[in-house]
Amino acid sequence: MSSAPADLSALLTRLDAAAARGPQAGLPPDVIRREGGEHALHVVFGCIIHGDEVGSLPAAAALLEDMDAGRLHFGGRLSVVLGNRPAALAGVRFVEQDLNRVFLPGPARSAEHRRALELMPLLDDADVFLDLHQTIEPTRSAFAIFPWDPVGETWVRALDAAPAWVTRPPGLAFSAGSRCGDEHVRVRGAPGITVELSQKGLRPEAEALAGRLMRRTLEIADALARGEATLEALAAGQPLPTCLAPAHVVPFDDPALCLRPGLENLAPVQAGELLSAPSSPPVRSPCDGALLFPKYPPRGADGRALGPLPAELVRILAPLPGRPAALWG
Repeated sequence: MSSAPADLSALLTRLDAAAARGPQAGLPPDVIRREGGEHALHVVFGCIIHGDEVGSLPAAAALLEDMDAGRLHFGGRLSVVLGNRPAALAGVRFVEQDLNRVFLPGPARSAEHRRALELMPLLDDADVFLDLHQTIEPTRSAFAIFPWDPVGETWVRALDAAPAWVTRPPGLAFSAGSRCGDEHVRVRGAPGITVELSQKGLRPEAEALAGRLMRRTLEIADALARGEATLEALAAGQPLPTCLAPAHVVPFDDPALCLRPGLENLAPVQAGELLSAPSSPPVRSPCDGALLFPKYPPRGADGRALGPLPAELVRILAPLPGRPAALWG
């Protein structure tokens, strides 16, 4: 059975205290607001959109405390979203439905869809949305993950967001029939940037990277609003991360399928490499590349995965053959 990290209660207490120190009228629950009053740019940070991905919370608490103590200043509007507190307290990814797949209009179908409907007007007002996530299995490095567009690429470079960027052609949804929070923001033409900080949990590397990205985002927004620099100038001299795109999806269409133990996000694989456990029907990588989101669901005594099955067992990424702008621009 899953459970919340022992330090989560203390972190939520700090964040609740920060919420009480700021304006609250008209805000959805678990949204913390700061108003700089100097310009109109609205920055939104997403935390615990998946309840067990708590690694950004220490950085969010420290950021707000530094702002309130006068150690950090932002001239615009900041909203820090605590996406799914009930799932975080239960130590699970979601309670009824994946929040990061249901930013869609229509009658609420679950607690998470109801939460998405609460948050969508806030995201509609965002000038930039930085959504901070973590992977279920270990990852070789942090990585950004969202479709390419020229503004998104410039933000990734200006932020020095991560060593790798898992990207795809513009407008292509991560999962058919669903919509992530960052996709909701991009549909209306604003940058929506998702970064996978580390493996899930309270980890020093996740806290450090989340803190740096949050503070850098505020610095960039201030500079843009004050006319001190363009986004292109702020990105100049920063390298483009290693760009990877989905090349193959292994469907999870048989509960007997089982990956060999220890597969990690962004781990390199070779064409023909056996990815499955000895007890499983064989699964081989069709190409050279890297792994993304390997799945290890709970299994019954017979070794078969317990349902409902994820749609995918694992994705295979391939390095882009050129710069994304040359391929898709």
